[in-house]
Amino acid sequence: MKKFFVTLFLLLVVIPRPALASWNADWSQRRKITLEAQNLRGVTEEVKRAPVLVRLHSGVLDFSQVRPDGADLRFVAGDDKTPLTYHIERFDPTAELGLVWVDVPSVPAGKSQDIWLYFGNPAAKPVSNPAATYDGEQSLDYHFGETAGGPVDQTANGNKPSVFTATPTLEGLSAGGASFQATSQLRVAPSASLAVPAEGRMTFSAWIKPAAAGQPEDAAVYSKFGAAGEGGADRLVLGLRNGVPYVRVAGAVTGEATAAAAVSPGSWTHLAVTAGDKITLYVNGVAAGSIDAKLPALGGEDIVGAAGGLPSFVGDLDEVGRANTERSASAIALAAQSQGRSAVFTAFAPEAESTKGGEGGYFGILLKALTPDAWAVIIVLCIMAALSWVVMIGKGLFLNRTASANRDFLDDFSEAMARQGAHDGLARLDVDRHADSSSLARLFHIGRRELQVRLAENGAAGRAATRFALAPQSIAAIRSALDAGQARESQKLNSSMVLLTIAISGGPFIGLLGTVLGVMITFAAVAAAGDVNINAIAPGIAAALLATVAGLAVAIPALFGYNYLLSRSDEIGVEQQIFVDELEKRIAETYRGAPLPLAAE
Repeated sequence: MKKFFVTLFLLLVVIPRPALASWNADWSQRRKITLEAQNLRGVTEEVKRAPVLVRLHSGVLDFSQVRPDGADLRFVAGDDKTPLTYHIERFDPTAELGLVWVDVPSVPAGKSQDIWLYFGNPAAKPVSNPAATYDGEQSLDYHFGETAGGPVDQTANGNKPSVFTATPTLEGLSAGGASFQATSQLRVAPSASLAVPAEGRMTFSAWIKPAAAGQPEDAAVYSKFGAAGEGGADRLVLGLRNGVPYVRVAGAVTGEATAAAAVSPGSWTHLAVTAGDKITLYVNGVAAGSIDAKLPALGGEDIVGAAGGLPSFVGDLDEVGRANTERSASAIALAAQSQGRSAVFTAFAPEAESTKGGEGGYFGILLKALTPDAWAVIIVLCIMAALSWVVMIGKGLFLNRTASANRDFLDDFSEAMARQGAHDGLARLDVDRHADSSSLARLFHIGRRELQVRLAENGAAGRAATRFALAPQSIAAIRSALDAGQARESQKLNSSMVLLTIAISGGPFIGLLGTVLGVMITFAAVAAAGDVNINAIAPGIAAALLATVAGLAVAIPALFGYNYLLSRSDEIGVEQQIFVDELEKRIAETYRGAPLPLAAE
């Protein structure tokens, strides 16, 4: 059984995991990401050139191993040879949060595939490339992650807003977003990349979170106008009527399609419109209605918010995209189910792999997942553990030395009493060689010193020798001095023991504090990133529990050591009490007769 546990310990903790061949050995770490298309509803055909949002947080990435700007992040295809284009929307090592859009060449229906995340190369140059992340049909993409100014088009077309009156917000679907009121607008001037010819194809998509109150009865989310602008008849409108999404086309052909139910206020909803042979409205990736019509020529402005006589919807908006093609139903379903905070599309491997050879094991995973506050707690516990071990070792040596010296002194004391008699034994016993280590020797020295003082007083007073050389009061005074000396010796025996009681009672609570803080930070990071799979939570929780283990590792040895040392201290204390009682009685019995001169110490 003993061999079994030793073997299990080596397998779980000591033996490192061998690293497989890697894309580039200049990167020290990598982690597998599985894209699980089988978890997505409505993805019935292959989707090509899919921009996939990868949410990074402390549960899936050790931010201390990545450059502060995320420049050493690399994404590689499942063959571990082909780099994937990506761009970073947000990378915040302080908040331990990253949002990265990866251009996945193909997402097959109903099948999972692996890609690799590489990191850990301080010399790496940034290669984030927003424009290359999208295919050539994507004409506009706004993340709303900018901290100043209006949104920036991530595509190569550079379609800047001509008017932006919405309010930027820090909390969008992914990073930042925009908050719209009834009069808010985001207007994009006409451009060749945004123009739609008659019977042309296009796709618009956005995430909205309608406000619970103040919503107009009929509100515009997005409008695309003809060359005549808002004064002309040609237009495509995506809006909310009493909270119910609808799409309306006007021009040579007029029609409208309405969803079956209203969207939920205060919740993020994915809306999309595709146009080709017909115009289709999608709500959360599911077709909600269609118009059997084709688009008129739409060469005017693209407007998000108030337009064409309609007020804007009221609420938050994020991830606005326009494409000059009709995206497939599977592409719309993929976007709706992979970008949200509750997405179940990306799953991270339980642990990162080293590209430098096997190192770490499970214990290495825990150390890498520790947050700064957990490290602070563990450092405090290490200091407490060091102090408690110093006290236990030092106190154990002191008690052993004292007990041994006391035994030697008692042997000399007994021999002196037997061979020299009480008078000579008390007077001539050599205590100097025992005084440094023996508490009994020091007590004897106190008793003999007090006895000499009283006998000297009798001689100085010229009193005649009587049978009772010492009065009962003198014996009581000597006993008081011995009791005081015994109290001081007890203080020496128990000094610093309070540090062990602090380690016993405080260690587990400090460890529990580190665990609670670690769990809070882990769940906060998961909430911010919107990734709720077990691979995101498990490393952070396991690392947080390491603080509790550290607290117990401080308290348990201190508890055993304290009880052992306390028993040894009590034994020596009992010996001191017995010796003081015996010494008092010997002095009282020995000096009942005429006092004899004592040798000077």
